Amino acid sequence: MEQGKMEAKAKQPSGWSPVKRIVLFLILAILTGLFGAIMGVAIAWAWLSLEHELPLEFSQIPPEKQFVISSAVISASYPLLVLLTFAFMRMTDQGSLELFGLVRRNWLKDLALGILTGVIFVLGMFAIYDLTNLVQFKLVPQVNWKRWFVMSLWLCPLIGFTEELVFRGYLLGEAERWKGRKFAIAFTSILFWLVHFGQGNVHEPLGIAGTLTLSVTFALTRYFTGGLWFPIGLHASYDWAAFCFGGDIGLGFPALTDFKPNAPAWLVGPSGHIGALDLAFYFLLLLGVVFLMPKFWRKEGTSTQETHEHQSQINTAPE
Repeated sequence: MEQGKMEAKAKQPSGWSPVKRIVLFLILAILTGLFGAIMGVAIAWAWLSLEHELPLEFSQIPPEKQFVISSAVISASYPLLVLLTFAFMRMTDQGSLELFGLVRRNWLKDLALGILTGVIFVLGMFAIYDLTNLVQFKLVPQVNWKRWFVMSLWLCPLIGFTEELVFRGYLLGEAERWKGRKFAIAFTSILFWLVHFGQGNVHEPLGIAGTLTLSVTFALTRYFTGGLWFPIGLHASYDWAAFCFGGDIGLGFPALTDFKPNAPAWLVGPSGHIGALDLAFYFLLLLGVVFLMPKFWRKEGTSTQETHEHQSQINTAPE
């Protein structure tokens, strides 16, 4: 009798409404992210202070030391967010991770196609800028390859995986169960924008529109492919290509080329900023996803709500 009560108490979170789970997750995610960021800054600052006396302002720190701080913050906070998200996926729904998009079928193919799409999109956009002389690209004479490999093989994959797991994995599924798919896309896109608030011109109209458009695109690829692997690859490769060829964005990430716009900032933003032409390309990507993906991609289990309902029927079926 007592054992039955303890098991029921342990499973109680699964009976919570989606809105309660979302609120609890967001509170814990904020606290976890802040804790990881503080730890990362403390470790990086202590390490760098052993070599030189550092200025108080981040912008005054040399790029190589900015990179140490940025990578320490990301490396300390993002894995903790991944663990938290996995914990909520397991505890609150007591189901497989596949319910939230981490499917096994064709996962490597989907990931590879996402990576290829992101690289082609960014390089194609930059190629047009170069051919029309809107932006002047010049190879950086000296690249810190050690930092570049850390960025390419660790930071970009970690950022893409973590953010897609949180926004298009757990939160998108719970928000869809709460108020449907359209609400889920809008809700997670707003949260995605808020998380990136303060980067570049994300606080301005063009930056807001660009960030929301990319988030909606990631969400739609999640639905059309039936899993998270394509948007994870797309997100990670987009960041990688933008960091490599979009110039210095102020975080110390090593760029392979300088990015010098010959056009007004509102048309083609400087490094880390979204201009009107950038936004137009984002819309083209979104339209391509909307009109091409349903024709050329299998549509299996695209609704997380239907998947959850099916799982609930299995769990509640009499033995």
